[in-house]
Amino acid sequence: MSPAGLYHFLHNEDSPLSEKQIQAIQEMGFGSLLLLPIKKVPGSLAYWLVSNYDPIKGCLLDGKLPILEEDIYLSLGLPMGPNVVIDASNGDKCPVYLSVLEKFKSQCGNDSIDVKDILAKLPTQKEGGDDFKRNFIIYIFSALLGGVVGNQASLKLLKSFSNTDSISDFNWCNFIKRKLADQVQSWQKEEFETKQLKENWFGGPIMALVFVYLDRCVFK
Repeated sequence: MSPAGLYHFLHNEDSPLSEKQIQAIQEMGFGSLLLLPIKKVPGSLAYWLVSNYDPIKGCLLDGKLPILEEDIYLSLGLPMGPNVVIDASNGDKCPVYLSVLEKFKSQCGNDSIDVKDILAKLPTQKEGGDDFKRNFIIYIFSALLGGVVGNQASLKLLKSFSNTDSISDFNWCNFIKRKLADQVQSWQKEEFETKQLKENWFGGPIMALVFVYLDRCVFK
């Protein structure tokens, strides 16, 4: 999805971020996104990157440009903590996860939550707090940095941070790299089988790949 939604939320002059919202984003370790400079990812560049990324070796340009967790950290400034981010499994029975999931769903009144519904909630949560933090993380990893095809929010991610104070302790760069590999592999397989141009269909963390590529390359 386009980063325009996040950009407008972070830089909306009619409804600017409160000090508590800014503090909450910084506490999670995502303060670098407050300086997000782009509204749109160039479609042709995104298509070229996804077409040429090797999801097995984790590199571009036939191995000449490896994409490491450290590169994602240096380009996006996201936490590289000691804890591994995990998604809930289908039918997960963890009581803590189910309790957080039920509370999260109750804010929108249904089981299937669109990322646009979450984006609409964020500006109203001026006090920051746990609900704001969960909405912010679920939005950016559903819409920009995770591995979701379509507009449905990825709520399985709630498994990892029932305690929002621990969000900065996770390795989000590793999570992005894993999601990138999974989504590119799936996209390339379908692209090969259908022989169709699908530059707007990739649902993985294309923004991270674009940032790392532009950050690592020297253009003459």
